[in-house]
This record gives sequence, C-alpha cells and structure tokens, in this order.
Amino acid sequence: MTMPAKAIIPSSTNSEGKNPLFVKDCDDIFIQKSRSSNDDSGNSNPADGVRTSVYKHFESNMRVVMCRTSSPIYTLNIYVPTAAPNNKGLPHTLEHLVLCGSKRYPIRGYMDTLASYNYSEGTNAWTNKDHTCYTLDATAEDAVANVLPPFLDHVLNPLLSDDHFVTEVYHYDETGKEKGVVFSEMGSKENKEDILAYYHLNKLVYNSGATYSKYSGGKTYDIAKLTNKEIIDYHRKYYDANNVTVVLTGAFSDDFEEKYLQTIPADIVQSRGSDSRAPMDFSPPDNSHPRYETVRFPSSDASTGSFSFGWQGPKHGDPETNLALNIMLEYLAGTSSSPLNLRFVERSSPLASSIETYNYSNVTTMLNLVFNGVPYTCKDPANQLENDSKDPDLPHLFEERYFESLLIGEFKRLIDTQFDGGKHALEKAAKRLSDKMAAIIEEALGDALQGILYLDIVASHFSPESQGSKKLHIGSFTRQFDIIADLSKRPVEFWLSLLKKWLIDGTVYHVAMVPDTELGSKLELERKKIEQANAAKIVDKEAHAKYIKKAVDASILQVSEEVKKAMPTPDPTKTTILSHKQNLLVLDKAIGPVAAVQSINVDSGFTEAQIQIPIGNIPDDQRAYLTLFEELLMGTDILLPAGVLYDNDNTPLQAEKRVRYSEFESRISDLVASRYSHFGQRSDLFLCDWLDNSFVIQFKSQCKNYPLALRWMVQGLLFSEFTQDRILTCSQNILANIAEAKRDIGAIVINLDAHFIGVSRPGEPLANMRHMSFLAQEGVLKNVIEKAKNGKVDEVIAKLRDIQSVLIQATGGFIALSLPSSENPKPYVDTFAREWNMCYGKYAECNNAGVVSNANANAVAKGGSSPFPIRYDIMFPALTKPLLIHVPVSSLQTSRSLFSYKINASDCPTGRRSFDDELADLVSLDYFALKMLLALLARLDGPLNNAVRSKGYAYGGDIYIAGWSKRLCLELYGASDIIKAAGAVKQLFLNMHDNWDTIIGDTDMSLARSVIKYWYAIRQSTPARMLDQSISNSIHGFANADEYNTWYSTHVAAVKMSDMRRMFEKYLLSFTDTEYPMLRLLVTPSDVDVPTEFGPFERKTLEEISATYKTDY
Repeated sequence: MTMPAKAIIPSSTNSEGKNPLFVKDCDDIFIQKSRSSNDDSGNSNPADGVRTSVYKHFESNMRVVMCRTSSPIYTLNIYVPTAAPNNKGLPHTLEHLVLCGSKRYPIRGYMDTLASYNYSEGTNAWTNKDHTCYTLDATAEDAVANVLPPFLDHVLNPLLSDDHFVTEVYHYDETGKEKGVVFSEMGSKENKEDILAYYHLNKLVYNSGATYSKYSGGKTYDIAKLTNKEIIDYHRKYYDANNVTVVLTGAFSDDFEEKYLQTIPADIVQSRGSDSRAPMDFSPPDNSHPRYETVRFPSSDASTGSFSFGWQGPKHGDPETNLALNIMLEYLAGTSSSPLNLRFVERSSPLASSIETYNYSNVTTMLNLVFNGVPYTCKDPANQLENDSKDPDLPHLFEERYFESLLIGEFKRLIDTQFDGGKHALEKAAKRLSDKMAAIIEEALGDALQGILYLDIVASHFSPESQGSKKLHIGSFTRQFDIIADLSKRPVEFWLSLLKKWLIDGTVYHVAMVPDTELGSKLELERKKIEQANAAKIVDKEAHAKYIKKAVDASILQVSEEVKKAMPTPDPTKTTILSHKQNLLVLDKAIGPVAAVQSINVDSGFTEAQIQIPIGNIPDDQRAYLTLFEELLMGTDILLPAGVLYDNDNTPLQAEKRVRYSEFESRISDLVASRYSHFGQRSDLFLCDWLDNSFVIQFKSQCKNYPLALRWMVQGLLFSEFTQDRILTCSQNILANIAEAKRDIGAIVINLDAHFIGVSRPGEPLANMRHMSFLAQEGVLKNVIEKAKNGKVDEVIAKLRDIQSVLIQATGGFIALSLPSSENPKPYVDTFAREWNMCYGKYAECNNAGVVSNANANAVAKGGSSPFPIRYDIMFPALTKPLLIHVPVSSLQTSRSLFSYKINASDCPTGRRSFDDELADLVSLDYFALKMLLALLARLDGPLNNAVRSKGYAYGGDIYIAGWSKRLCLELYGASDIIKAAGAVKQLFLNMHDNWDTIIGDTDMSLARSVIKYWYAIRQSTPARMLDQSISNSIHGFANADEYNTWYSTHVAAVKMSDMRRMFEKYLLSFTDTEYPMLRLLVTPSDVDVPTEFGPFERKTLEEISATYKTDY
C-alpha cells in the first residue's frame, strides 16, 4: 500500500546571489580518446580529445568536472573518497542507506522514481576500497540537471534512520535467522574464490592500517556487530561538500554550467566544515609479515584451485611507469600466444586454464597476476582433475612457493633470452594495448572518462604527495595514448630493466586458493549455531517481531501520486541515438555462406565485421563437440594449401605451409582490437543467449588492417587443423572452466535453465544450447581427454572436421559491417568475396568439395537468397504440469531461483501483411504493455525489489522477457531465505490483483515510458551496440532502425493502463499458481528444504543431471 507522502522541504536557491556558486578552477584540459592516425609524430591533436572543464564551489573544495562528448548517453557520478577502518563495511552499508531518503526528500524511493522519470534505469552506486560512487546514466541533458540537486541532497544529507538500518543492513528475525540487504549481498560473495583471493592478497601487499587491506564491502561476521551510530559518525567524517567531486559526461550545451550548475540550491552543497583529506600510509608491511598465504574456499569438487600474485606498483601519479607496466602485462599474458600463456596454459598438461592481469589503480598501485584453474593435487586422488601425471610440476604446484618459483623462473628466462629474441615484441604489445584501450573507450566513453578521472580524485584526497594542496590535480592520464606511443619506441634494454625492477626484484606476495569440499557444510553449521544463539538472545519474540515489522513498514515505497506529478521531467524531443546510416544488400549471387550484407556507418575509428553462418540441424554426435570446436577454431594450427596467399605476401604459396597456432594467434592479435568465434550471440563459454543455430566470426580492427585480418579469419575457418595436442590442451582447460563455473550460482542456474528448456520435441535433436551447457560437456570432455591421452583421437578429429565442413558448406548467412562514417561498404564486401573465393577454391580441391548450393529454407527470392527475417522455432518443453526442480549445492551460502514459461507476445511484425498495416493494428501491443509493466515492477526501488529487500529475504530480484526464447522470467538472487522471498513475491502479485490502483498509479505510465525510452536508446548508443541492434532489427523483419524505432515508440505510446492490467492478469498472476505449467528452478545450499505447500519439487544434484547425457559419441 502507498503510504501518505511526507513533505518535501523547499530549498534555498542561489538565483539572487551576487557571486556564482561555482567558478572555473583551471584551464580546460583535453582527454585523449585514441592515438591520432593523422599525426606522423604519434601525438594526438588536442582538438580530437574530450574537452573537460573543472568548476570549484566558491567556498568549499567541492568540484564539478564536465566532459563534453558527442555521446547520446550522459553519465553523472558523485565521488566521495572513503577509507575503511575495519571489516564492518562502513562505506558499503552507508552507500545502501544514502538513497533511502534525505532531509529535503524524506521519501523512500524518491531518488529511484525521479531518475526513472528522467530517461534512466534509475540510480546506482558502488563501493571501492578508497572511494564510494553514486551513479546515473541518462539519455538527456536536462535529465541530469533534474536529478543532480536531489541526488546531492541524498548523498550529503541522508536520513540514516534506524528503521532503514534494520532492513538495508542487518537484523535477525524472531527465529534468529540473519537478514538484511547488505548482509545478503555479502553472504553471497564473501566465500567466493576470486573475492577471497583479492581480499587476502591486499592484506599481504599493504600494511594493516591501509584501507586497501580492509574488506570495504563488509564481512558478514563483522556486519552483525555494526551499529547505525557508527554509520552516522562515518558519514559525518567523509560525506561533506568539501570532499565531494561530481563528474559529468555527455553532449552538454555551452550554457549548462550557467543554466544548471549555478542554480543548484546553495544550502544543499554547503559545507559543514569537515575535510577528510589526510595522508595515508600505503607502504608494504615490514619484513616480518608473511608473503604467502593458503586460503581454503568452499567447492563442490576439489579439482582446481588458483594462485593470485601481487606486487606493490608505482604511485598513481606516475602515468609513464604505470602505462609501461600495462604494456608489460599485455606482452606477458595479453594473448593466448603470450609467454605466460604458452608456459602455463597452452600446453598438453596445463598448469592453469587462464591468466588474468590487473594494474589496480590505487593511490599506490598493485600489480596482479591471477592463475585460474590450477590442477589441485591432494591426498584424495578421486577429487583431482584428470591430467598427465608424468608432468614433473603437477604434484608440487600447491607446495609452498613452488608456483612462485615457476613464475619468477619464467620472468628470468625472458630476461636471459631478451624476450625470446623478439626485439619488437614490446612495441607490438604497446600497439595492441593502444588499440584495445581505444576500442573500449569508443564503446563506453562515459565510463572510460569516469575511470580516468576518479584516479586523480582519490589520489588528490589521500596521497601523501597531494597533502597541503587544496587543488584537484586532474590530468594524470589525459595523454595516455601519446605516452604509450612514446613508450613503444623505447629500446629493449628499457623493458628488460622494467621487468627486472618490478616483477623480479620487487617483493612478490601470493595467495594459494585451495578447494575444500567440506567447508560449505561447515559454514552452514556455523550459520545455524549463530541463528540459535540469536534466537536465545530474544526475550520477547512477539516484541521482536513487532520491532522488525515497524522497520519493514518504514521501508515500504512512499512516493505518492502527488509527489510523482511534481517531479521534473526532460524534454522528450532532445533524446537521441547514435547517428548512423544503414544499408542492406541482398546479393545477386551468394559469397559462400553469405547471402546478404548489412552495413552501418557510424562515427568510429574501427571497422567491425560479423560473419553469421547458419548451421542447421546437425546431428547430436556433432553437437556434443560444438564447445570444443569453437575453442579450437582460430586456436589451432593452420595448414595452408599451395596457391593461397600467406599473411601480407601477395605471391601465392608454391607449396603447402603449416602455420603454428602460436604464430597465427600472434599475428591475428597484432591486427585486431578484439575478436571471437562462437555459436550464437553470447558472452559465456557455456551459454547461448540467442541464435544458437548460427556460428559467428567477429573481429574489430582499424580500417587499414581489415583486409589482412579478414584473410587470416577466413583461412582459420577453412584450413584449421585439429591436432591431438591442441585437442588435449583445450579440453583440459574447458574442463577446468567447468569446475569454476560449478562454484558460481549464476552460472549454475543458467546451465540448468538451458538443460530444461532445451528439451526437444519427439524426433528432433536437442537444442544446441543444451548440448553446450557444462552439464552436457563435462562427461564429453573427460572422454575426449582420455582418448587424446591414449592416442585414439581420430574419431574426435573426424567430428570436428564434420562441423567445420557444415560451416564451410552452409548457405543463407550474412555479414554485418560497422564502418566509419566516410567508408563505402562495397570495397569491404569485395575484399570478402576475393578472400573467400580464393580460399574456398583451394579447399574444394583438397577436400573434393563441390560448388556450394545457394538453396536455403529461409531464403527470400528477390535477386538472391536473403536470410531475413530469420524464423526461429522456440525450444521450450510442452508442459502440462509444473516442472519443479530443486538443486542443492554444498558449496553455496545463498540461494537463487528462476521461474519461467513461454508467452504468446511478439515484439516485431509477423510479415504476413505490410509493415504499415501491422503497425496500424498494433499487433505487438500485448508485448509492449507487458514490457512497460515489467519496467515498473523491476526497477531498483520498485515493488518487486522492495518486496524481497525490505524484509531482508534476498539481495534482489528481476522480472523480464527473455527476448529470443519469448519467455517470461522471474529471478530472485542473493537470497538468505529463498522460500520466504518467493512467498513475498507471490503476496505482492496477489496484492496487485486485489489493490491494483494503490500499487500502480496513473503517473506510472509516464515512468514506464521513460524507462523503456532509455532501454531503447542505450541499445543504439555506441558503434557495437548499434551493429548488434541492426542485426536484431533485420532478423526480426525491420528494414532499418527507423522502422524499429517507429514500431516500438508507436506501440509504447498506445499502451493504456487497462492493457498493463490485462497483461498482469494474463501472465504475472500465473506465478501465484503452484499448478501452472512452468519451469521453477531452485538452487540452494544443501541444507535448504522446500516445504510441500511450495510444490512437489524434485531434488536433483548437478551430478545426477549431468549423468543423463551421453559422454561418448
């Protein structure tokens, strides 16, 4: 029920002040987005950078930094430098409480509602070890202006009530069970392998007084001891206008500062006189401090562990050394052919499955190398990952400092061989790093600028070198591309000295992460003992329950219709998407698997190509090897036949040439900023989000590198050789990745979901995504490894070649190109035709392959075969009763659920009539009415999250339409009590059914439209997003982005309240019916029991589900 609105206190303004509120603090600076391609000196023209202005409050030390970009997305970040004095999570718990209401806006949910009205998905925040940041992304300048003053008031003048502490931070109920949003969040994280490794490594690298040695998020044991008074005192110390810096990015108008900054109510940003600037000691611990630690973590199997190595790096204020070390890390482990990957990963007996590198941007930085998937040798051989026992290193990897000796030994070998004789190796690494950084900045310009600037903000606050100065030193990394260009010219002696000084002679610390199959049960037992002790403390259970209920009632959303109507909203005509030009060319004659070419022209420094190849209904005995195939393709040797071109040599080869995997990988990495090849559109090894019946080859490069990069990619597809050693290496590394995935509750749920929704109809093969889940892959890979070790890999190679042949012989696919604004797509298409035809001609000769037919079941006859629109037969079991699955996992401390079922609502034209006719009839009205309803429910401070968070049952929830599979999905995560969380959602929906008007008000229509407008704008805000959206548009039958935007905007404008309520009754109420035929997945710690009234859940282990798959094909 909506509570009566509390009064919003008017603020004093600065409109009559004689002095401006903010004054220019320094000359404008220009932040580089990339290295100039037109300057032979390698130095960028400042005019090509992002003009950045710094304004200072006329009295306090508060700053506003404004970066003027051309991006259609605006970002607003409020930074507060914060230090953690202990492990109670003071900065993190305060972050959660800040947005619960402020003195001028004392209404729970006000900020999130205001942000949602202003073309945004809502406000958000994060806590780091040395700062806390409050964020907003929006699609309009005046949206930022509308949100900024209330946002600052929440940050600087929050309520910090005891009731909000109870629900947001910590409490235990009348049974002693511990709850709270922060408590649930940290309970789901604190025993994860990577989180533990990072925390313990920081404790080793920094002295015990440094903020970096603390657990800034809070450990649950310590959160339970925290009081609201401590949080209030912490806020008083750090959260003062003196200590705040606001960073804005976007296409701001020239008068934004005068029109909006100068009119912020003066009393909101008035300082109380607290200045937390203080020099901090970030020195390493003394010599008596240990340099090595073994940490055990809960795991359902003990097959793999990990190592995390750390060194104290240079000060943040030394950009040249920091960037030089970033180049060194790129050289050491940036590609799979780099020295550390060849030494530890890409070998027949891998010592790790992957390597991650970081240069953590602390005031005193930390260099970090993480070795994942390290085979763990223990006393119980049944728990060991199968591997080659003949390798002399394997039995000793987890002996004290043994792995360290291998790592330092490799560094010394590189010194002795002068980087394996590669005098230009670091120059190439510098170029790769520069391209990768430019690509990242192009795709996330606002976030990248924020990342560059916050480093200076924190260093100016806490660095000993900055003390005594009230200046904000902005600009340390504004010229990073010029610095990298200069570093690339340094002689090999410079790099040898750098490696020796920092990674060999520097003090190295490391953490060995050891899997423990019994620790999860021990942690559960400890939790139960704590609950019992809590329950024993309660003298009056009824009074305690009333105390909790009072706090829960105070945390209910309180934003009335009157308050919503008074909220400022932006001008809808001023939101934009990325300027672009789109073309679709249906070829008169297909080029191999390509029947059509889609291109977009955008403001970009790169060319991106996606080759989409349909794979059709391949047999199950091939599907089982899809995951291995995609890992091997572009990751194995290439056997080039005579007559094709090698690299940039324009003379055809006179004889067959084998290109070793490492050479191929190295060459490709030098040409592209990014690349991948996999089945479907996805971001995870074992997950296909959509289009799982296609194979995608993607790369992004500078325009000048496109022809050569394309040549290598085409040759990689047609001429890859699947060798025994590469099959063994890749299989073992994928198996190690499975061990890691089985420790992550999110990955477990995703793979279980693929298993159960991928059930085929009688007589049809299983969906590709089901075969690619780790549940199916684990047994297959173990079988492949056994065959490879015993020299019986020929049948595996045959299956891989069969898949390769299917792709090469496929028809009806397409190429999608993203090109700089001035580029003509025709030369790019001609280049593909030339490279494909040359290579396919030689492939056909070598493999007795005929000419590929252009016939295709999805083709549209209009001068050639077109794949658009792609019709997809949704894979979902035809349920007649609920499918209820409970999977207990002993290593977990929190629970997660996913309930879903197929809906009958389409977001695109049917194609049976003209676009205009279908638009006039609003054939997708149900879809968009449902989409708007979900936008209202699922926002951060919306009814769904409020239902599960306010009572401390779970960290959060989401309800959404899984677009490609057309399912309605309800997820709850980070749950300390998943049964009560699900019950709270059920009660919410029943309340909505009975009291719709008190939960969904008339003004919520505008709010939903605002959120939807943001969602659709964000999808079209960067070159890569625009390319993906253009592909999706074509697949769904839209001719271009204009049709797509007209379709969604017309439907959204037509949705009425009655339509949303109709969708609620039709779809959402189904979640309250335990007999409704839907898939309900629960993944929990092993001690959780599901009550019978919740449904007859079938309890299955991951091992039992995996055993249903064949392992030998």
